[in-house]
This record gives sequence, structure tokens and C-alpha cells, in this order.
Amino acid sequence: MKSWYVSNKKADFNAIAAKYGISPVLARIIRNRDITEDGQINMYLNGKPVDMRDPHLMKDMDKAVGILNDAITSGKKILIIGDYDIDGVCSSYILLRGIGEAGGKADVRLPERMTDGYGMNMNMVDEALESDTELIITCDNGISASAEIRYAVDRGISVIVTDHHEVPYEESNTGKIYKLPPADAVVDPKQSDCPYPFKEICGGMVAYKLIQCLFEKTGKTGNKDLLNELLMFAGFATVGDVMELRDENRIAVKYALKEMKRTKNFGMNCLMDVQKVDRSRLSPYHIGFILGPCINATGRLDSPKRALEMFLKGSHEEALAIALELKDLNDKRKDMTEHYTKLAKDMVGSSKTLSSDRVLCVYLPECHESIAGIVAGKLREAFYKPSFVLTKGGDEVKGSGRSIEAYDMHAEMIKCEDLFIKFGGHKAAAGLSMHEDKIDELRRRLNDNCTLTEDDLTEKITADMRMPVNYASTELVNELDRLEPFGNGNRKPLFADKDLKAEDIRVFGKNRNVVKMKLRPADGTGRSVDAVCFGDGDDIAAEISSKDTVSVMYELSVNEYMGTSHVELILKEWK
Repeated sequence: MKSWYVSNKKADFNAIAAKYGISPVLARIIRNRDITEDGQINMYLNGKPVDMRDPHLMKDMDKAVGILNDAITSGKKILIIGDYDIDGVCSSYILLRGIGEAGGKADVRLPERMTDGYGMNMNMVDEALESDTELIITCDNGISASAEIRYAVDRGISVIVTDHHEVPYEESNTGKIYKLPPADAVVDPKQSDCPYPFKEICGGMVAYKLIQCLFEKTGKTGNKDLLNELLMFAGFATVGDVMELRDENRIAVKYALKEMKRTKNFGMNCLMDVQKVDRSRLSPYHIGFILGPCINATGRLDSPKRALEMFLKGSHEEALAIALELKDLNDKRKDMTEHYTKLAKDMVGSSKTLSSDRVLCVYLPECHESIAGIVAGKLREAFYKPSFVLTKGGDEVKGSGRSIEAYDMHAEMIKCEDLFIKFGGHKAAAGLSMHEDKIDELRRRLNDNCTLTEDDLTEKITADMRMPVNYASTELVNELDRLEPFGNGNRKPLFADKDLKAEDIRVFGKNRNVVKMKLRPADGTGRSVDAVCFGDGDDIAAEISSKDTVSVMYELSVNEYMGTSHVELILKEWK
């Protein structure tokens, strides 16, 4: 069951509307996102890249740029160590292109998921030593690689960490003791003493900020075309790594989408072409659910180098060949995900023990470890519980977790850290490796330690405001466009109404998964409005038809067809 609420945050909506030339409806929605100060509202409505946060505020940023610039001017060999996901690929691309433009000699080493595991490892340091590398720069990893970085530093390699993950810590009687890696510079806004004002940026954004400062130091700020492209990749990674679209993240994504429509990058263009993305309607949805998964798929099932190579290709033909490979890999990944998601759901549903657990811990030994996180996310959605999916990976068990709002997954895993060979992550997601004989104990301890209440385990859906359905208009939809881009942390506005009569209910689609109807106030006041919802069409139609009146939560859209357009409700919840 889900609990419904309507936001009741207070403000002088008429005054805000008058000051910024918007409607009171828009003012209320902005307030619901906890954007209250003039500077915040102006940034939300009118923010441009120049309004993004000052990169020099990040701890060790200037130190890192100094080390990097010295390496470039001295002709030292530089190795970039990234990660196998979309953020790791994009941040590696940003650093490689930026360092190259500044005159540096850099190579990239991306870990292979199955043989290397996450992030930097000892073998990579040995490879760097063999190739006479003198500076390693990590991106989207490194903050938890203390042993590996010590190994490199002790052998004469300088190390710069750029990361965005939580700093590892130990609990003590006096509080948390943070364990920073012994790098020459650590650039990560999650450091407790880092004064950077917005902590929730991805690895690609940290890398972009580093290149911004490097260009300032080397006199390359005039290369606007390259900086725009690198911001595009930072915004692309922001959505792909599921960062919240708040503060400067929203600006980065807004301008990334703008740049993607006109980009000259062959790889990005070919990826959009093979996935048949309509550039005129490009949105975070396309990055998060259509394009980004192709980048992640190559890191899951093949090698992340292929995605990086695609973005680096200098011809349409070469980039297209790789884009087609990535599409095929993602199609394969989707089939695997569907199979193992069904298996995991059936396991939970058929087990009294698992179904009563407040933290789900499901072992699927045959599942490819690369899709464990996706399946965990599907379990969380289905049962609204923190969910871990474990798989057999060589001599170890590998696992991924996805959490709910009330559960700090990383903090809870620290309580069980003696069970893990390796683990890491943050509040919402985590990864781990462990021995197979520890699985039952992990499940038991996660649940014994769990303090989640029934209320915590009830998904809460909050509408921005109650608005009668017949207030919907194309003018309002057009004004709501000012709040884009929508996505995690800046959802589409959600409205609620009740006591509605559903009429002319019809089921459409090859799979009968589209239901259309008309909704009007049951008391006969006001006009009817077109509405559509998606799912098991026959079941939805039967459910709604059986009700005298229906309550709904809905988004607004404009349906354009054969040269005509009209406003339409997209039903998200109904009861």
C-alpha cells in the first residue's frame, strides 16, 4: 500500500509569482522543492553555467591543479584510472580530453568488472610502474583505495584522487574517524572539511571542475567548444549516475541536453541515432533509460573501453560500429534483467522468511554479477524495502544493494563490515564482495540491526497541490516547462483531485497496456478532461470501472496528433 499526501508548505505564493513573473501554481511547486531564497529561485528559473559553483572552493583543488600542471609542463606520463560505469567513462573522457588540450600526455585505464572489480587495484599500479607512469589521477573512484594509493606513492608515483563517493570511516567512542587515502591531493566534496557548498555532484562533475581550473592556469579558457562538450559529458554522467537535479546539477543537465542536440561528437550522435532518440524531445529520461544503459551495458557484459573508444572516434563510421555493439549488449542486458527480476520476486513471494524480512537479501548464484544492482532496484520498487542481490563471482560472492528513503545503506553495512571482503557506496546504493558461507549471517544481522518501522516501509506519494482536473490547460503545461529538466530530485509536478467520474474507458496497445478515459467532477460542475495511464490495461480498466468515483494523482502533458493538440492527464496513481 502507498500513502497519499498533498504538500502543505507555506509561503506568499502571490508575492513570489509577482516578483518572478510566474503563476502562483509555479511558485507553489518551486516552494515544494525547498527553494525559498531569492538566489535559489533565480538560479532555479534562470541559472546558466556561469552561475555554477566556484570549483576553487573544493578542498585540494588548487593543489591538484598545481601537481597536474607541473606534470604536464615536465612531460610526465599520466595515467587516468576511471570506473566501468557511465560516470567513470564520462569522467575519464573529460580528463583525457582536458589534459590533452592542456598539452599533457595521458592514457586511460578502466577496470574490467569481472577481472578487476571496482576502481583502482594493485595490478593497475604495477602496470603504471611498468609503463613509467609518474602521475595517477583517479576519477569516480579512489576515495576508498588507501592501500593501493599507498602502494603507488611508496614507489614514487604521485596520485591525485578525484571522486564523489563517501569517505570511509570507522566508528569510535568519540565519533567517526575518517580514513582518507594518502594521495598527494584528494578532491572529493564529501570530505567533512571541504567547503564546497553543494556536495551532491557526480565524478564527471568533479573531473569537469578540475579541467576548468586547469584551463584557467594554462590559458585555455578560450576553448569554449571543448568546455561546452565536457560540460555535456558531465551533465550526461549526472543523470546516468542518478544524481539529484538540484542546484548546479540542474544547470549542468539543462545545458548538456542543449549541447547534445547540436554536438559534433560522433559517438554521442551515433548512440542517439541507433537508439532512435528524437533530439527535439531530448530529456533526462532519454539519458537515464535509453542512452545511459548502453554505456553501462558495455561495462557490465563486455569492456567499458568500448564506450570510451566510441566517444573518442574521429569518424561517423567507426563510432557507429561501436554504438551498434552497445545497443546489442544493452538489449541482451534487458533480457537478463527481466529473467532474474522475476526469479528474485518469486523467491521473496514464496518464502515466509524472506517476505517477512524488512531488509531483503536474495542470493541468485547464476545471475551475472553486473546486473545485480538493477535487479536489487527492481526488488526495492516491488516491495519497497532495502534490497541486496548477491551472485556467485568466481571464488567470492558479489552483491549490490539499493535502498529506500529511511535506510542509510552504507551506514548499516559498516555495522557488518567484518563480513565483507570489500564494500563501499552511499546512503542509497552499495556494492560488496564476501565469502559464500557468510550470506545467512549477513541477512540475519541486517535484519536484527534494522530499525525501520511500518511507516518507514510504506511508500509515500506526495502531490504538489490539489488541483481540479478541469483547471488543466496547455498554457499551464507550457509554463511548467520552465521547471525542466525533470528527473531525480526535480520530479515532474504532481497534482491530485478526488470525487471524479471516469467515463469512456478504453484499452489500447499491442500488449493492451494503455488505458484512455475521460474524467470529470462527479458533481457535474466543470468539463471532462482526457486522461491516460499505463500498465495491465484490462485490470486497470476493470478496477476503475468498478468505482463510483475515483481519486487520482496526475501529471500534465500536451497530446499532439495530426496537427492538433490538447491537454491530457497522465495518471500516476489512482484509488
